[in-house]
Amino acid sequence: MPSKKTVGAAPLITGILLAFQSAGTIVQNGLSLWSVPGFIGGCAAIVIGLGILLEWDTFKRDAVGRNRPSVAVLGFAAAVFFAGAAISIA
Repeated sequence: MPSKKTVGAAPLITGILLAFQSAGTIVQNGLSLWSVPGFIGGCAAIVIGLGILLEWDTFKRDAVGRNRPSVAVLGFAAAVFFAGAAISIA
């Protein structure tokens, strides 16, 4: 079973990096179609990382047989990842 610190640190660190990079882009170039969602996504990842590390009630695991929310979140994360990869390549 993975440690809660490692599970929570990944979105926290990624969110900090993404939020600061997007904020820097907004400051230098102004608002754009990709920097604003990147900043919002970075802030959301920070909240998720903090929620896992601080063990907020909404981030606790469900029983073994109830995997629907985690499958939905995984599917959403995969879609966002592939959309970001396509945008960065284009």
